[in-house]
Amino acid sequence: MGKRNVWFVLIGLAALGTAWWMPAEAQNERQLHQEQQETRASARLFDVLEGSGARVASVEVRTRISLGKLSGTEEMKDLAAKWADRLDMPLSEAKWTQSSHLFTYQVPANLYGVQLDYQVTGVPHKDGIDTYLVLSIKGNRDSLPYVDLIQNKHEQALKQAGFIPQFSTCIRGLYNVKLSVDQQEGKILSIFDALHAKELERLQDETVVSISGYTSEWNSFLSLNGQARMNLQVATHRDSLNGTWITAGTPIITAEY
Repeated sequence: MGKRNVWFVLIGLAALGTAWWMPAEAQNERQLHQEQQETRASARLFDVLEGSGARVASVEVRTRISLGKLSGTEEMKDLAAKWADRLDMPLSEAKWTQSSHLFTYQVPANLYGVQLDYQVTGVPHKDGIDTYLVLSIKGNRDSLPYVDLIQNKHEQALKQAGFIPQFSTCIRGLYNVKLSVDQQEGKILSIFDALHAKELERLQDETVVSISGYTSEWNSFLSLNGQARMNLQVATHRDSLNGTWITAGTPIITAEY
């Protein structure tokens, strides 16, 4: 069974309707509580996947932010280099690639066993270049504390510049047996139970199960059909060689599964 592709979707937090009149101290406490919730999403997903019997293989947190429209490639390169420096990325590793429909300034790095990928991408139009900053932080169980540390550092840098970054989290694990569809469903529902999550949608065939839902453990969510809140997706698929893979994401899976 081939892996299912899920396009990366970055959805912002819903605006808090009463936040504008709250006293500054109350707003700060609420923001701190939200940050604490979001930063422990990766560790929480690790725990529930391992609790279901999976051997966790990897974690990835990712964000995408619009940097606006620029006039040309030199301006884009300059902005990309400034942001790379601000995020402490090694400028000596920077690479520039260009095609007729996409420009990319990329800086890879490895820190404390964590793989970092920094990109500023540009989509050219007749009246300029639409630019986006994309950050990917990948690690494993051993490097999880450093994943959180780097995420927090990048998040603070983006906030200081006036952005509101929304990081997605994706955890991947493996069961060393080939599970039937019913067994896959049972594993996913056990994770939903552990997170006190409500099921909203599901996709299922002979070898793949994917269930989406909502849990109050995290504040970020996307709107499903313009109404229901969704911030959890868990999917499984049988591997012809290794067993059964499981992938969990919040607010949505942002990688192949």
